[in-house]
Amino acid sequence: MSRRRPCGPAISSPQFGLTLVEVMVAMAVGIILLLALGTLFANSTRIFKANDDFSRMQENGAYALNTIGADLRMAGFYGYLASNGVLIPPGASITMTSDCGPGWATTFGEPLAGFFNVSASEAHTKLACIPAANFITTAANRPSFILIVRGAAGGRVLPADLDLATVYVQSDAGGGIAFYGKEQYEGLAVTAKRYLPGAIEAPIFPYHARAYYLRPCSRPTGTDGVCLASDDGNQPIPTLVRQELVGTIMTERAVAEGIEAARILYGVDNGGDGIPDIYTEAPTAAQFSQVVTVRVSVLVRSPQPANGYDDSSRSYDVDGDGTAELNCTADALPCNYHRHVFTQSFQVRNVAQRLETF
Repeated sequence: MSRRRPCGPAISSPQFGLTLVEVMVAMAVGIILLLALGTLFANSTRIFKANDDFSRMQENGAYALNTIGADLRMAGFYGYLASNGVLIPPGASITMTSDCGPGWATTFGEPLAGFFNVSASEAHTKLACIPAANFITTAANRPSFILIVRGAAGGRVLPADLDLATVYVQSDAGGGIAFYGKEQYEGLAVTAKRYLPGAIEAPIFPYHARAYYLRPCSRPTGTDGVCLASDDGNQPIPTLVRQELVGTIMTERAVAEGIEAARILYGVDNGGDGIPDIYTEAPTAAQFSQVVTVRVSVLVRSPQPANGYDDSSRSYDVDGDGTAELNCTADALPCNYHRHVFTQSFQVRNVAQRLETF
C-alpha cells in the first residue's frame, strides 16, 4: 500500500552565505560610509588647523602689542623724579660691555627714540648690536623701523636685595641717579644718594633700555646668532625681537613669531597739553621728546603655510590710514599664509603728564 505525500508548501532547506547582489550592495554602502567619514575627518582636520592658526596669530599679535605697550607706558619712568634728569654720580660708573653704541643705553634724557625706513646696513651702523643679517630691511609697503624705549621697571628693590650686575635708578623730587649693582650703591657717598623726607633712602628701580625691530627668522643658527635661509626648517619665520640691557650687555631676544610687518605712528604734542596734535612715523629728535601716544600696528601671519590657500586676493591696511596698501604678490611675500592686522594705541604716560603739568 503506497503512502500519499501530504499536501501543502514544500519546506526549503536553510540558506547559507550571501548572494552576489547582496555583497555588492553592502560594499557600496560601506564605501559611501567610508567616504563620508573620510571627508568629515579631513574637513575637521582642516578646520582645526585653520582655527589653531588663527588662535596662534591672535596670541602672537596680542603678545607683541602687550610687550611693546608695557614698555611704552613705562618710558621715562625714573621713580619719584618728575623729569628725565638722571645722572651717574661720582663713585659710580656704567660701562657697556657690548653696547649698541657709545652711551646708547644710558641716554636717560631720551625716553623714546627710533629710526624709520632704514636699510639693514644702516640699522647696524646706528645700533651696532643689531646684526645686518638679523634686520628685515625696507620693502615697498613694509618700511623698516627701530623703536627705542628707556625707563625703569615698576618693581621697587630694597638696598639689601640689589643684584650685583644690574643697572638701577634712584630718585626723589629733586633729581635721580643711576648706578651699576649693589657694590656701587654701597660705595656711594651719603650725599650722592637720593632721599625722601625724613632721611629715608629713596626707592630704587631696575633700569631698562630696549630696542625693538623685526628679524627674518625665529631661531637663528648662524655664527654669532645671525639668521640663515635654512633656519626654522627652511621656512624662516619673521619675528619681532628686541635688544635689551642684561647687566651691561645688550642681548637680542625674540618677542613674538610671525610678525611680518609693523608700522609705528608717534603722536606728537605741540601744544603742551599732553594731547597729540599730529601723528608721524618719522619724528625729529625734538619731536621725540614730545611724543605722548604711540599707535602700533603689526601684520601677523600664520605659523605654517596653509595647503591650497592663496592670500593674493587680500590687501592689508597696516599704517591705519584707511587704505589697504600691503599685498603678498605686490610686496614679495609668500601667499600661502593666513594674515591679520592688529592695532593698538598706547599713552606714553610719563612724558604726557610732564608736558601737561609743566
